[in-house]
Amino acid sequence: MRKSMLNAILGVLALAAWPPGRLAAQAPDPAAITDRAVAAWQAVRSFRADFTQSVRDPMIGTDDTTRGDFFQQRPNKFAMRWREPRGDLIVSDGETLWVYLPSATPNQAVRTTIAGRPGATPDVVAEFLERPRERFSITWERGEAVGGRAADVLAFVPRDRNAPYRRVLLWIDRGDLLVRRVEITEASGAVRRVTLERLRVNGAIPASTFTFRPPAGVRVVDATR
Repeated sequence: MRKSMLNAILGVLALAAWPPGRLAAQAPDPAAITDRAVAAWQAVRSFRADFTQSVRDPMIGTDDTTRGDFFQQRPNKFAMRWREPRGDLIVSDGETLWVYLPSATPNQAVRTTIAGRPGATPDVVAEFLERPRERFSITWERGEAVGGRAADVLAFVPRDRNAPYRRVLLWIDRGDLLVRRVEITEASGAVRRVTLERLRVNGAIPASTFTFRPPAGVRVVDATR
């Protein structure tokens, strides 16, 4: 009995010796945050937001910022339509993916068949919420606000060494558990950050949002093969 009492007292003294706030500052559980974010995402039938994308490429010393509208619709429709530069787009109707960037290549559109090819759509949210704990090593980085909303920043490191990115940071809203920002460090070293604002969930999105017809005179490149 005396030994048990002594152990208990020593345990209390050890905790009391920790610096103030040390216990309260314990990092949140990244697995639990991820699971809650996945559950929230699975409840989303449609999603739209304003996006700001910044790309920093240290190899060529460039920084670029663009803006536009971001759309998703279950099960596999996706679109990014730029306002700055106007006319650029990436669109998927679930069968075909179109990439048309007239600001860079005005006379070319790239078409890819994606039906039956999981992960073929460059959806920067869904890509990292599909079986994340199976595909990534996940750690909690910090708490940080996005657009005035508190968020947990999680780091996702791919288990697949052939992944096209080295590390991904997700800012997950502590309120609605939706992703507010994604930062991708690509294999080349370029860093792509997409911030989502004015999120609107489960509203109607016109079918035309996910379709694209190349303008007359634009050469179509089939990148499926």
